[in-house]
Amino acid sequence: MIIAVASYKGGVAKTTTAIHLAAYFQTIAPTLLVDGDIVRASTKWSGRGSGLPFKVAPIGQIARYLKDYQHVIIDTEANPSDDDFREAAEGCDLLVIPAEPETTAKDGLIFTLAKLRAIGHQRHRVLLTKVPPSPQTEGQQLRAGLIADGIPVFGAEIPLLVAFKKASAAGTTVDQLKSDRNARRAWISYRSIGEEIIHG
Repeated sequence: MIIAVASYKGGVAKTTTAIHLAAYFQTIAPTLLVDGDIVRASTKWSGRGSGLPFKVAPIGQIARYLKDYQHVIIDTEANPSDDDFREAAEGCDLLVIPAEPETTAKDGLIFTLAKLRAIGHQRHRVLLTKVPPSPQTEGQQLRAGLIADGIPVFGAEIPLLVAFKKASAAGTTVDQLKSDRNARRAWISYRSIGEEIIHG
């Protein structure tokens, strides 16, 4: 399975999503994370710790490694060119679009969805990320609006938790954190997304 994580808006947990989806799929079969981001965010994340449980390779080396992996997760470039975005969308089995329930981020989501409509792309699903806790309702409002517009959305969502920043700083995934009481909850949220992908 080839999964691309993409958005025209940066700062919506695109790399965090790619890292944790790769970690989930690695529990099923050998998984390759392809770093297509211009700042090599996934590669730098991996280099900060003792190593992630899956292979991380720059996009220019994908042909070298592809045959050895059953699953491929692509961390695409933020604010890609139209051609790069189209190629990423059309070259994957599923395009995951992280979306933070915040006004500027929603503008980026609307722009991303408009680009997908323009190319007639149907294999995508929005993932709500950085969702604040109750009593804040921004996450529920964004979900309701997307569903009302007929836009596919994951049933699970990613909560706004410091554990993800700690995992990035440590060069690991949240399931490996020992010092954060919300680490398990953070991991379960991404595991739920992976299960949705696997089971449709």
